[in-house]
Order: sequence, then C-alpha cells, then structure tokens
Amino acid sequence: MKKVSIFGATGSIGSNACSIILNNSTKYRVEVLSANKNYKKLAILAKKLNSKYAIISDKRYYKLLKKELSGSKVKTFSGEDDLINLASVKTDFTIAAIVGIAGLKSAYKSIDKTKVLALANKEALVCSGNIFMKKAKKHNTQILPLDSEHNALFQIIEKNNLNLIKNIILTASGGPFWNKKINLKNVSVSDALKHPNWKMGKKISIDSATMINKVLEKIEASILFNLELSRIKIIIHPKSIVHGIVNYVDGNSVMLASQPDMKIPINYALSWPKRSQFNIENISFKKVKDLSFFDTNLKTFPSLRLFKYLNSSKLEYSRLIALNASNEVAVESFIRKKIKFLDIVKVIEKTLISFKNSNPKSISDVFEIHEEACNVSYNYINNLRS
Repeated sequence: MKKVSIFGATGSIGSNACSIILNNSTKYRVEVLSANKNYKKLAILAKKLNSKYAIISDKRYYKLLKKELSGSKVKTFSGEDDLINLASVKTDFTIAAIVGIAGLKSAYKSIDKTKVLALANKEALVCSGNIFMKKAKKHNTQILPLDSEHNALFQIIEKNNLNLIKNIILTASGGPFWNKKINLKNVSVSDALKHPNWKMGKKISIDSATMINKVLEKIEASILFNLELSRIKIIIHPKSIVHGIVNYVDGNSVMLASQPDMKIPINYALSWPKRSQFNIENISFKKVKDLSFFDTNLKTFPSLRLFKYLNSSKLEYSRLIALNASNEVAVESFIRKKIKFLDIVKVIEKTLISFKNSNPKSISDVFEIHEEACNVSYNYINNLRS
C-alpha cells in the first residue's frame, strides 16, 4: 500500500484525490489530510479515509474539528507550525494542493520525506523554483505536476531528450470571456468565476479569466522542464481536450488529449510510474466536430504583456515572487470589490516595475520578498481608490 498525504484536502484537487483513494482503498493508506478552514469536510474525509492525522490551518476551527472527530482514531492538529511538522511525516506520495504561496512551506518541507511530490501548487514552484528543484534533486524526489497541462507535458516528455524538443505548447481554454462580446471594464466577480469547462476554486477561476494562470504556468513549465520561456508557447483551445503539445526538431508533434476532468491527471500521478484502469471514457474523436486552436491576443488578455518584464532566458526570482504576490493581492481585492477586473493586471504591472533581479537563497528570503511585494501592491490599490 502507498502511504499518502494530502495538503489542501478539501479543495478541488484534494477532494478529487480523496475520491479516487476512497474508491481504491486497498491501494492507499492516508497519513495526513489538511484544510484551511473547512473543518466539517476535513472531518468527513478523515473518517472516511481513516487518516492518521487531520490538521486545520486556521486555529479558530481546531476545537470544532476535534469535536467532529471525537470518538475516532484520527489525531488532530492546528496552525502553521503543526502543518510544517506534519509535512515531515514519511510517505510514498504527497499531494501539495494548498492554494498560493501559503502552500510553499509544507510542500518544501515534504520534499525529502516523500518519494513523489505531486504538485498542484504552481505558485510554490514559481516563487522558489531554483531552491525547490535543487532540494528535490538532492533527495531524488520526483516532482510530478498535477495541472492538466503540465501533467500532459510530463507524460510526453518523461522519456525524451530535452535537446530534441523544439518547443512546447500550453493550451488555454480562454476562460469565460474568450470570443465573447463583453466590455472587460464592466466584468463582475460572478462573471469571472463562470469558467466554461472546469470546476475550480475562486482564485484559479479568476486567474483563468485574466489568463494570469497561463503566465504562471509558462514559468512553471520553464522550471519543471528546464526550458527557456522563449521555447514555451500559449495557444487558445476552447474545448480543453488537448492539454499539451510537444514539437520536436524533426517536424513531429506529440499531443495528449483527454476529457477535461482533473481526476485523470490525479489518477495518473497516483498510479505513476504505472497506469491504472480508470472509469472515465477516452475521447471519442468521431464525435469531436471542432478541435480548433487560436492565437492569444493582448486586447482580451492584457496579462500576457507581463512577459516583457521577465527575462526570457534566465528566470529572475525576485520578479517572479513579486508577480505572484501582486496577483494574490489583486485577485483578493477584486473578489472583495475593491478594484475592477482590468485593475488586476495594472496592480501586477506596477509592482513588477518596482523589483529588480535578486535570487533568494532560502525559503525565508522568498517570504521576505513576497511581503515586500504585497506592500507595494496594497499601496498602489489604496492610491487607486483614493
């Protein structure tokens, strides 16, 4: 049996992973399940999966979690310190699915405690890629991406020589505003949350609407596959059937296609390096009437102009941290209706301009730069509102 821990168990990725494990209970033994505030769902999952530990990050919900789990054998914990400690529990497979930079410390801590780290937290890698990957290499830990696009590329690239790759392509659905006649100045929070293909949390749904998710994913792909940003392309594919394409130097292109269901890449990751039978149908290409691809454009997706602030051949981590921090601040402010939809990219742009290149040497350095960038973003937002 594989020993598994899931950090961010009550979110979309974590819930899907728990569902797969629950249906394959003879294959997996759950060690740790974590959540931020959703103590009721965490307790339900912990009891169903008979996990050894359950931790709620927000200490205000600890007593409620403990009450829900009274009478069970699940040991309960709370707070960031306990979260980091539980990331030290040895496993065969760990899922890092806590949203944003908040998930970095536990993901980083778990690297030398697990054989496979399945990463759904792109922000952790974007902010600390050089430090993160160096530790993984040192401890021979396999970093396996859970994003559908990076998971697809991993499956294609895994056994191929990077020197034979001309470039790779990340597909993007286009989100809720692709090819729609809509004035982006008037976009509401509810409009931005209406993703046409995927069921996701608020943060990632808005990132998809602005296409900041693809900006972050392009950087993530650069780190994961050791490719320059200039060798990574983004194209619109509204059907979300083809998730990744690799173009080789000999004129061949290899693509991976599947239903737009996150259970597929999660199941692949849980089964890796083998494949296991799964109850989702393959694409019936006879029924696919339109497999179209389109160029991106700056008018609909102004976030793509942010690449002009990033070095295409050498990643500058202080700016990557600032990019992520300012996006987290801007998205939160948009959700709270403090700024407008188009202000999200403006906040990021203004913050990026303030940062010059410096490479953090430790995770604590990453968080110092993150805090500095957040302050710059909040100041800009306050000026917008005054």
